[in-house]
Amino acid sequence: MPKAKYRVLDQLKELVHDSQKVTTQMVAEAAGLSRGVTSSYLSKLYHEGLIIKSGTKPVYWQLAGGGDAFSAMIGADGSLKKIVEECKSAVDYPPYGFPLIITGPSGVGKSYLASLIFKYAKEKGVISKDANFTVLNCADYANNPELLSSVLFGYKKGAFTGANADMPGLVDQADGGYLFLDEVHRLPRESQEKLFVLLDSGDFYPLGENKERHHVQVRFIFATTENLDNNLLQTFQRRVPLQVELTAISKRPLLEQCQLIEHFFKREALEMQRDIRVSYSTVKELLNTKQIGNVGSLANQIKLLCAEAFSNNSGLDLLEITLPGKNDNNIEEGYWLIKGSGAEKLITGNTDELYSSLSTLLSTLQSQERQQSKINEQSLTLTRFLRDTRRTSASLILDDYFTDYIQRKIEHALQMVSARYGVLQEISERKINRAAEMISLLQKATELPDAKDVVILSEKHFPRTIYLCQKTMNLADIQVNQEWFELILLYVIFGNEANKIEGQNLLAIMVCHGGGMASSICSVVNDLCGNYIFEAFDMPIDVSNREISQQVNNYIKKQGRGYAGTILLFDMGSLSNMYREVKSLLDTDLLVINNLTTAIALDIGLQIQQKKEFKKIAEKAEKYPNTMNVQYYEGISQQQNIIVSCMSGVGLSKEVKEISQACLQSEVELITMDYRDLKATLQNHDHSYFKNTRFVLTTADVPDQNVAEVINIYDIMDKNGDLKLRSLLEQMGENKRTINDLMDELLRFFTIGGIKGRLRFMNPEIVIPEVQEIVAKFEGYYHLDLSGK
Repeated sequence: MPKAKYRVLDQLKELVHDSQKVTTQMVAEAAGLSRGVTSSYLSKLYHEGLIIKSGTKPVYWQLAGGGDAFSAMIGADGSLKKIVEECKSAVDYPPYGFPLIITGPSGVGKSYLASLIFKYAKEKGVISKDANFTVLNCADYANNPELLSSVLFGYKKGAFTGANADMPGLVDQADGGYLFLDEVHRLPRESQEKLFVLLDSGDFYPLGENKERHHVQVRFIFATTENLDNNLLQTFQRRVPLQVELTAISKRPLLEQCQLIEHFFKREALEMQRDIRVSYSTVKELLNTKQIGNVGSLANQIKLLCAEAFSNNSGLDLLEITLPGKNDNNIEEGYWLIKGSGAEKLITGNTDELYSSLSTLLSTLQSQERQQSKINEQSLTLTRFLRDTRRTSASLILDDYFTDYIQRKIEHALQMVSARYGVLQEISERKINRAAEMISLLQKATELPDAKDVVILSEKHFPRTIYLCQKTMNLADIQVNQEWFELILLYVIFGNEANKIEGQNLLAIMVCHGGGMASSICSVVNDLCGNYIFEAFDMPIDVSNREISQQVNNYIKKQGRGYAGTILLFDMGSLSNMYREVKSLLDTDLLVINNLTTAIALDIGLQIQQKKEFKKIAEKAEKYPNTMNVQYYEGISQQQNIIVSCMSGVGLSKEVKEISQACLQSEVELITMDYRDLKATLQNHDHSYFKNTRFVLTTADVPDQNVAEVINIYDIMDKNGDLKLRSLLEQMGENKRTINDLMDELLRFFTIGGIKGRLRFMNPEIVIPEVQEIVAKFEGYYHLDLSGK
């Protein structure tokens, strides 16, 4: 193992020369090792202090020494990252930086941070290598302002009794370097006033001096545990442009708290030159103990635990660290093993092991999806993973504050999804907490295995449920790996309802212009149906049909599977145009209804919930009130049809329809149309609209068009017209007998006798002679000789 580990270190050294950002995967490929093994070796090298890491997703590795003074600070790349960046700015700002004040409760590391700022300034070369870091705790002189002033600014010989010689103060000692004033709130008002003059000009007068000013170039750091406004002059505060606050240890991420505990145990192991083993229960107890003195208090508590273990077992090479009065040496629960030589540290179940556990989880989920296992199997797998995680060190990095925050965001998002889509009407708080824990765990992992393959399979098997998961993710707005988030919501939150959600075999959509009417109706219908039936789109009032179809198209693509039919409800616009726009996106039947109402939407929703067939729903829709228009097929009819249209009106067309129905044997639909409607229909549609129309029978010529066969009824009395009609009827499957019957009936109908028998309001004995007279006059006037036709 050591050889392989240092081989990984050698590969890292080579890669660092070529790139400033070296990932685990890059090292693994260079070393010819698996990513998991490489990650383990890099972790060990990191804990040996040979390399440093930065970033989270992904982690970047560098050789130790490549960082700066702040790299040694736990949390510098985490919760304290912004503070570190601000402190660097205070150092780097030209020409001499600017002062800052560090606030926070006792023991949080204010003095330590100040020392790192000083080290960083030397690293950057903004102060000399031999510059001083001068420290004064103002609390030591709080009751003696004059003594404090003399210590800070120095004094002249004879300034007071006992001042036998000139004495430089701390300000003089700090010239060219840093002066750190701790507990600055204990600084008297007069001293604060002297300080802000010094901050402005770099000039001051020692005690007892009133002629010769001293000039220094000093950088200042202040620290306090108190509220600034209540303890420092506003004039003083205005001269300190930067305030950074270090929070109590209990408010920092749990991972950083674990790293602090680990750091102090490692320090004690090196001091004692003993290996120590710390059980997870001991670590958890330390995490749960309120540290009054914060970091310092924690360090002291760990020192006492180690001292007791050493006192009781000084002859042993391996010391067991236990809490007073507790026997928690059960190594089966997990432990930290820290080497006293400082050469290596092993942590079973650390964040790198978490990567391996997550990879195993993904592999199991992928296998179950390939076998199309029931979704409760995947839910159980993920629940089992969380249960097992709680028994390992991975649970130590769970941050309760962050988990609660995640839980609240998920809960709020689910309430909105439930209100709109009618699902999860009783949301389990236990499940939400489980999902939040999982997300919190993912946030702490240095890297995550790729979940893309599992997501692709789950989207194929549960497309409608995944759609709701994605809606929840957008509403929750949590910065976490989206593929993992999707899987957690699917298996943990939506698992029990996925089969019900996927059971819908019809796609239902509603569109309204302006406001939130569609969303409102959608929420009501889905809620009453208790399932995700409709999706709604609230569109601008001036939106085009093309834009609506684009929205619908995007939605259809996200549904990810075929449906037995699609139902579109909208509030206004051209029915046929809307039908044509949407139908082109589908390979299934489409029902379009305009003049949308809540009652109609609910009726449709209940039928879908009851698994009614598309055709049944469409047929019922045709019986809706006349104020609504319905279309569920493209074209004049879904079945073979003949259109009959007479210029004199629909009455004559109906007569021809009745004759045809009586004579023909084919299952053909005869459709009567007003002549003006026929002309408009022929002009505004293409061949697909008339794909089931055998021919159009009319009493007048129509404008030239090439979408449908048109026959003038009067032409059938000529030989060519007769042959043409007979040919079309034979193509429909009619025999000679039925064709002859139809031709005879039509000829009889269009004779005077036929007309006479069908005229209801005019006397044919009068009308016909008058018609004959008019025809004769036309013939004489225009010199025509009209045929009997």
